[in-house]
Amino acid sequence: MRLVTYFFILLLIVSCKQQKTENSFLGVVDISVSGKKSAQPHFEKGLLLLHSFEYEDAREAFQKAQKEDPEMAMAYWGEAMTYNHSLWQNQDYEAATTALAKLDEIDLVQKTTELEQDLIKATQILYQPKTEKTQRDIAYAEFMEGLYKKYPANQEVAAFYALSLLGSVPEGRDDALYGKGAKIAQGILKENPNHPGALHYLIHSYDDPEHAILALDAANSYSKVAPDAGHALHMPSHIFVAMGMWDDVISSNMDSYQASINRMEKKELDNDAHGYHAFHWLEYGYLQKGDYEEAKKMVLNMQKYATEKPSKKARTHLVFLKGTYLNETDEWEGEIANIPVEITDLNVSVRSRHHFLQGMKAYKKGDIQKLDSVIRIMDQDHNRESFVVSKGSAKLCSAVTRDEASEMDLKEAEIRQNQLSALRAQLDNDSKLAEEHLKKSISIENSISYSYGPPVIQKPTHELYGDWLLTQNRKEEAALQYKLALKNGPSRLLVLKGMEKTTQVL
Repeated sequence: MRLVTYFFILLLIVSCKQQKTENSFLGVVDISVSGKKSAQPHFEKGLLLLHSFEYEDAREAFQKAQKEDPEMAMAYWGEAMTYNHSLWQNQDYEAATTALAKLDEIDLVQKTTELEQDLIKATQILYQPKTEKTQRDIAYAEFMEGLYKKYPANQEVAAFYALSLLGSVPEGRDDALYGKGAKIAQGILKENPNHPGALHYLIHSYDDPEHAILALDAANSYSKVAPDAGHALHMPSHIFVAMGMWDDVISSNMDSYQASINRMEKKELDNDAHGYHAFHWLEYGYLQKGDYEEAKKMVLNMQKYATEKPSKKARTHLVFLKGTYLNETDEWEGEIANIPVEITDLNVSVRSRHHFLQGMKAYKKGDIQKLDSVIRIMDQDHNRESFVVSKGSAKLCSAVTRDEASEMDLKEAEIRQNQLSALRAQLDNDSKLAEEHLKKSISIENSISYSYGPPVIQKPTHELYGDWLLTQNRKEEAALQYKLALKNGPSRLLVLKGMEKTTQVL
C-alpha cells in the first residue's frame, strides 16, 4: 500500500512538472495569478513571451487567458504591458488604456491579491493621462523600486523593476542605471538561471564594448533557455557584436531570422513579419567576415521585400542594409548604390542616413553640384525637425512612435552632415576646413552614448578621420584615430585594414 502511495505521489509530481514546463522552451518563471486554472498556461506563456519582447505573440496569449477567464485581471495587465516597448522607443497608449479599462468591470479587491493590485497600479502609472512619456517612465521605475523593496523575493517584480530602470533612460545609455539593472538581473539568475527576463535585461545592461564580457555567459545561455522566442535567438549577438565575435553574430542572427520565417509561414503573415532587425545584423556579420557576395544577396532580397510591401519598417531596413553594405564595401557605383528608397515619411535620422549615401556617391564621382545639393537638403531637413522638437512634439496621451524625431536623431543627422561637409571641403583641397568638420563630427559623436549593433553612424567618424589622415600621409595620427574607432567597434574589418596601412612603407 505504501508502495502504491509512493508511486501515486511520484506520478503527481511528474505531472505537475510537465504542466510547469509546458512553456519551457521560452524559459522558466515561477508565478501563479488569481483566476481559473485553465487560463494559467496562457498567462504564463504570455509572460514568458513578454520578457523576450515577443509582444504580438504575448498579447495573443494574454487575450486567450482573458477568453478562458474574463475575470483574470492580470491577463489585462499583461496585454497592457505588451503595448509599451520602452527600449524600442515606442508605445501604443490608446490600445493599452483600452485594455486597462476592462479592469473597471472586475472587483479587484475580491478577485486579486495585493501583489496583483500593486502591479496593476504600476501599469496605470506607466499610462497615466496628461503626462509626458518620459515622466511616466521615471514615475513607473520609482514605483517599481517600491515594489521591489516590498516584495524582495519576487522574481517577476525584480525583473520588471530591472527593465523599468533601462526604460527610464530617455535616450542613449546611463551606466549607473544600467549597472543597477544588471545587478538586479544577476540576483534573479542566482535563483533561477532560466529566467528569460533576467537574461534578456542583463544582456541589454551590458551590450557595449566596455561591459560586454560581463554578459557573455548570459548571451551563451539565453538562446538555449528560450529557443522558441526569435528575439531571444538574436539578443546574444548584442554581446557578440560588442566583442567582435563575427561567427557567433552570424549564427545567432541566422537562427533568429529563420525563426521569424517559420513564424511567418505558420501564421500566414505578410512580409513585415520578417525579422528585418536580425537580417540587418546578419548582413553586418557577413561583411565583417569579408563575405560580400552573401551580403549583397541580402540587400537585393531586402529590396524585394520592400517592393512587395513598402511599409515604413521595410523601407527603413532597406536604408540600413543598403548603407551598411556600401560603407563596408566602398562599391559606390555598383548595383546596390542605385537602389531607390522612398524616405519622405521616415524618421529624420533614417532620412539623413540615405542622404549620406547619396552624398558619398556624389563625392566618389567628384560631382560637387550633387554633393552641395545633398548637404543643402540635409541642412534644411535638420533645421525643420529641430524646430519641431524645440516646440515640443512629444505627445502626452497618444501613441509614441519611432517616426518622431528626438534630440539623438538630430545629433546623428548633424554628424553625417558634417562628414559630408568635410568631404566637400576636401574636393576644394581645403584640408583645414575638412579637418574642422571631421573634428566637429567626432565631438558630436562622442557626446552620444554607444549604440549597440551595426554602427548607427554607418561610417564612424574616428574611422573616416583615420582614412582622411592617411590621404594626408599623417600615419601616426591616423593610427590613433583607428585605435579610438576600435573602442566602439572591436575587430571592425575596415578599421583593421586601416591600421595595417599606417604601418606600410611607401
